[in-house]
Amino acid sequence: MKGSVFNALQEFVETNHGLEAWDSMLNTLDLPSQGIYTSSIKYDDSEMFSIVTYYCEALNVPASDLLRTFGEFLFAKLMPMAPTEAKQAPSLHAFLYMVDNLIHVEVKKLYADSNLPDFDYKDQNDKHLTMIYHSERKLCHLSEGLILGAAKHFGEEVSISQSQCMHEGDEACHIEVRFL
Repeated sequence: MKGSVFNALQEFVETNHGLEAWDSMLNTLDLPSQGIYTSSIKYDDSEMFSIVTYYCEALNVPASDLLRTFGEFLFAKLMPMAPTEAKQAPSLHAFLYMVDNLIHVEVKKLYADSNLPDFDYKDQNDKHLTMIYHSERKLCHLSEGLILGAAKHFGEEVSISQSQCMHEGDEACHIEVRFL
C-alpha cells in the first residue's frame, strides 16, 4: 500500500484522537517502517492491518466501522489527485463508474505495482447501483467509506449496504449503493 494512504491514516488518527494516539501506537507496535512513510513508496499491507487492528482494540470499534470512517476521510485526500474528467463528473453515479474505468487505470499508469481493487458494475435501476468489489485485501468497508466521501463531495445522499461480502465467505463483495 502506498505511503500516501498511511500518511492519510496518521492524519485521520491525529485529527480524531490526538497526536498521542498515534505515538502510543508507534510505541506499542514494532512496525518495519517505524511509522515513517514516504507517499510514493509502497509498504507492506500487513502494516496497515496491524495499525487498524491496534486502533480497533484501543477504541473498541469494529474494523468495518473504523475502515468506513477512514475511507470517508481518505476520499478528500485522494480526490485532488483524480484525473480531470473524474473531478468534473456530473454526478456521483457517473463518478463511481469512473473508479475502475478511469481512476484506477491512471493510477496503474503512474504506479505499475499498485494493488487496487477491481470493480464490476450492475445498474439495478436509476436509483440503485451494485458495485462488485474484488480484492485479496478485503477492504470493502474502506471502499464503502470512499463512496460516502464521494457522495458528500457531490452533494448527494446515499445509503450503502452489502448483499454479499468476502468476510462472510462470498467470492466478491456486492456493495449496494442507493441514491436517495
